[in-house]
Amino acid sequence: MELKTRRLLLRPLRDNDAPAMARALNNYEVSKNLARVPFPYTQDHARHFIERQRGFDPQSRICAITFRAAPDELLGVISYERNANGDGFEFGYWLGESCWGMRIMTEAAQAMVAHAFHSDGVSVLTSGYWNPVSGLLLRNLGFMETQPTAIFSVAQNRDVPAVKLRLTWEMWAAQQKSRAA
Repeated sequence: MELKTRRLLLRPLRDNDAPAMARALNNYEVSKNLARVPFPYTQDHARHFIERQRGFDPQSRICAITFRAAPDELLGVISYERNANGDGFEFGYWLGESCWGMRIMTEAAQAMVAHAFHSDGVSVLTSGYWNPVSGLLLRNLGFMETQPTAIFSVAQNRDVPAVKLRLTWEMWAAQQKSRAA
């Protein structure tokens, strides 16, 4: 699957993305905000993730975020993966620190959520955050907070206070309709 936005190309991860992934995620400022990412993060971690994600549920989507003008330069990753219950999909993402503040994730997330609901027939996306910037992004996408929780951060090696959120197709469609009016 490939998605194009005004500036971005969301494409499948490639084996040669491992060095850029390792560089970006071996930054504690990035990895501390993610649940499943260890710190330090190595090229072996990246290679293992890229290989393992090929065997994920076929309805799950995991994409490299790149600029359309530089499709071989990984900026981050965005995904929705079938959750453990099988009743929805977990929405997640990360972006290398050098790209923060450029509205790249907003652009990528809007495209990915639209694809989930329109093209893949996803009915529910869930997510969680403890980083306030991620919370703002998710709420701007239409996600609604459902409950406070604690999520284990591998990089921090501890449970962190977090918030769970949910976005249904109906909520998203209503938001799109009101924006168009």
